Amino acid sequence: MSKSTGFKSVVVKEDAKTSLAEAGIYNLTLESGRRIVALAHMFFPDHDRAMFKVVLQYLKAAKPDVVFLLGGIVNEEAFKALVEVEVNYLHEFDDAPEVIEARKAGLFEDRVLALGKSCGNFIRQIQKASGGSVFYVPSATHLSMPNEVRLMEFIQAKKAYLDNWAANHPDASDLPSDPTRELPKRLDELFKIANEPKIKVLRFGSAVMVNDNTLFMIGDFRRRNPGDSSKVEWEQRLVNIVRSFDGKVASSWMTTPDNSFPSHQMKFWHFHEVGHLWDNTRMGHLRDYDKRCQGFWTGVVIGSEIFGKSVASIAGNCGRRSFVIDGNVYTEAKPAKTSNGEMLKLA
Repeated sequence: MSKSTGFKSVVVKEDAKTSLAEAGIYNLTLESGRRIVALAHMFFPDHDRAMFKVVLQYLKAAKPDVVFLLGGIVNEEAFKALVEVEVNYLHEFDDAPEVIEARKAGLFEDRVLALGKSCGNFIRQIQKASGGSVFYVPSATHLSMPNEVRLMEFIQAKKAYLDNWAANHPDASDLPSDPTRELPKRLDELFKIANEPKIKVLRFGSAVMVNDNTLFMIGDFRRRNPGDSSKVEWEQRLVNIVRSFDGKVASSWMTTPDNSFPSHQMKFWHFHEVGHLWDNTRMGHLRDYDKRCQGFWTGVVIGSEIFGKSVASIAGNCGRRSFVIDGNVYTEAKPAKTSNGEMLKLA
């Protein structure tokens, strides 16, 4: 039997998953007048830096009391780039400056901790701009997209591999890691935000129920048209939904009959898809279907009900992208690079 026709062993890595019931739903009560913002899928340090600055401007102006980070805040690929040189003939782009700087830190542990600190500083920018509380729900459910649980798995597995090499080559002049040191096993400790009073990292894949009527969550499936996945989520849970993961920006409202005594009564529902804020020119390993629209969600509590909408960024005739909230326009300083194409000329 030749090598080409013989059976080959194949190792399929198990991808960690969790259900919402297992991860848990946190409860939060907000008084009337409180403002909320939901951000998702920024994938630092490969986030859209120009649009992120504009979002920070909005946070400074609106001063929301709560900011939900609904998964995909940090790109696991950035941590892999600390030690792995990928030969990729499809995507040509330099590593993010935070990755380049972290590589200078020394051993594997030093590099990981340096980049982890940069991730924490990124989250602190959001909290500092808003002034309110930040609740971070790390993602664990996405097979097709980077997520935070795979980030933690990678650094622990890579450290074990490098430590084993170092232990078997004690006389090597350039050891890659220090087997006597341990890396944090908690995301908030890795990012050095565990002791931040206004930043709380929740369980992987969990969700937050606000005022017993609106669920802020990540989600784990897509649908073809904008608004469809959040509506299916509503059909399953029968609560208002603010949801990330689908890659679209959408807001929908509807009513259903409640009862007819003493007169016809209706129930009001709403469901939203948050969108993403990563850099389209850097995240080439994701499909165009995954990046339908950049945006985020913002709302306010009136009485006990939450009223809000998803906000999309739109490019004007000048090429600069803007979004409008409450009649106020927020615009990037200069046109961002939206394509890696060039102008072609005939010979």
